[in-house]
Amino acid sequence: MKPSICTSFALIVFLSGSAVATIVRKLTRLGPDGNNTLGDYVDFSSAWGLDYGNPNPKIRKSYDFIVVGAGPAGCSVANHLSENPAVKVLLLEIGKAEITAAQDIPGGFLFQTATDYNFGYLTEPQPKGCQGLFNKQCAFHHGRGLGGSTIINNMIYTRGNFRDFDGWNASGNPGWSYREVLPYFIKAEDANLRDFGDNGYHGTNGYLSVEDIPYRTLLSSTFIKSAEEYGLPYIDYNTREQLGSSYIQSNTKNGLRWTAARALLNPIRERKNLHVLTKAWVTKVLIDDSSKTAYGVQYTRNKQTFTVRAKREVILSAGGFGSAKLLMLSGVGPKDHLQELGINVIKDLPVGETLYEHPGVIGPVFLVTKPIDNNINFESLITLPNMIQYLFGQGPFTSPFTETVGYVKSPFSPYPDEPEWPDLEIILSALQVGDDSTTAGRTYFRVNDVIRETYFRPLFNTRAFMYLPLLMHSRSKGSIKLKSTNPYDHPLFNYTYFEDDRDLQALVYAIKEAIKITGQKPFIDIGVEQYTRKLPGCEEFEFNSDDYWGCYAKSLTGTYYHYVGTCKMGPESDSSAVVDARLRVHGMKKLRVVDIGIIPRPPSAHTAALAYMIGDKGADMIKEDNSL
Repeated sequence: MKPSICTSFALIVFLSGSAVATIVRKLTRLGPDGNNTLGDYVDFSSAWGLDYGNPNPKIRKSYDFIVVGAGPAGCSVANHLSENPAVKVLLLEIGKAEITAAQDIPGGFLFQTATDYNFGYLTEPQPKGCQGLFNKQCAFHHGRGLGGSTIINNMIYTRGNFRDFDGWNASGNPGWSYREVLPYFIKAEDANLRDFGDNGYHGTNGYLSVEDIPYRTLLSSTFIKSAEEYGLPYIDYNTREQLGSSYIQSNTKNGLRWTAARALLNPIRERKNLHVLTKAWVTKVLIDDSSKTAYGVQYTRNKQTFTVRAKREVILSAGGFGSAKLLMLSGVGPKDHLQELGINVIKDLPVGETLYEHPGVIGPVFLVTKPIDNNINFESLITLPNMIQYLFGQGPFTSPFTETVGYVKSPFSPYPDEPEWPDLEIILSALQVGDDSTTAGRTYFRVNDVIRETYFRPLFNTRAFMYLPLLMHSRSKGSIKLKSTNPYDHPLFNYTYFEDDRDLQALVYAIKEAIKITGQKPFIDIGVEQYTRKLPGCEEFEFNSDDYWGCYAKSLTGTYYHYVGTCKMGPESDSSAVVDARLRVHGMKKLRVVDIGIIPRPPSAHTAALAYMIGDKGADMIKEDNSL
């Protein structure tokens, strides 16, 4: 599949200097601090949106299954349940279809977080992290629309470490061992990998495109060579081995974004037994209090309220925040919290009381003093040759510019007895924050004006790049609660970055490892030097000291929107568990959660790959339990 003429036209419009800022502002009405106000959006999806069948189906009074949320897990469940033509499935999604031409471009994720495809959630002002961001708040990006967060993420495909799944299994969740989940990963893939396609860990007949990014800068191969010199072998991180370095495996196809809706809904758009309804905000699960049985949902659309019944099950796939929020609004959650809000308590469960995220850092930054390419900044990429290349699935517009990754083990890992189990992921981004002259990066990273103008902006006409270190096994644990009984209110996020100081120490270690890798001869040979300007707010510390990088990490805290644990999976004996190993809500009937909220602890992965697997495995469980 190659980019279309329409896609190339969208490329010109969406990535051309001041035009992008104008369009993004019109789409989102950015507030004065760069936040989404979520009001009065321009809806192009009705004309250019993904084809998923009749956009206004005649809704039946009842379906066999109702699936809430069209992220990767929800799209998977809806697809697989509707394989049986005798089974009627309703998929309800709060957002709309993606604008395929405009959203095909991998690097467009920076701009898409500034649209109504993102809920626009923010953390509470942070006491330790996010200090160099607007209002000391990190962005909790959370996608909405057909495809969920796969519309706005940067498509990095990592499954995790085999020890993750064996740990789930050992903690009272039979069926989730690595041996049992690996076939789901392989079956889902349509892999096109240059070096690793034949190693037995990848599939080629699945719905999910996984490929090496078609375009690589010289920085990517230089990183691999330098990492190898430093002692990190070249590996396929989606096998059993994860300690090492590799090129990013991406959910793109010939350089086009490959979202969950494109992969799972578009190919089945002719199925008559599947109704997909967008702009449908589910406000409540209908539950019989006496029997603890879910029998349908209530939703609003076009300012009207509707109810629809489920004969077999209601399946919540609204993501780490949405499913937990909906359960609590429906009377399933912590008893004291629900009673405070006057919500009738149907089942007292620890919904939302566990929240893990992958904290990270925006940087460190490096300069390239020798000419390696013309990728000086975003504006320099907009050339006719680059646009023509994109027509043929080649060139820089096929890349999200997150190119390579290294996995390392820190002394602060919670698993010290597992020396081969890395806790840190170091991503190389071939561009840096100062390369963007629009408001997109401002919305995505939320870097405040002082740091943006004095630290990043001087690099606008300089070839530079940065790292994005990520802590996989974070110890800091938070929670989410309802702000009110109003279903349209954002949740309250009780999450503090670096609440456990070992998280900060681990990220400082990651920064120092990135510096050491970049100090190897292959990088030196292309003229790479460390950017030595001190970050505003950290001037008192000696440059390159642990104190300096600790200050840096607390200032330029990165968020990767990997929210897990809010509907934690575990046995009934686990007082922190919400669902069992078959994803059924404890103590309830005909109600499941099938999304990344069920993940019990911080995984060694980006969560999109896990969401697809959970959706596929969850669909099989639902079929088995309903004798389908």
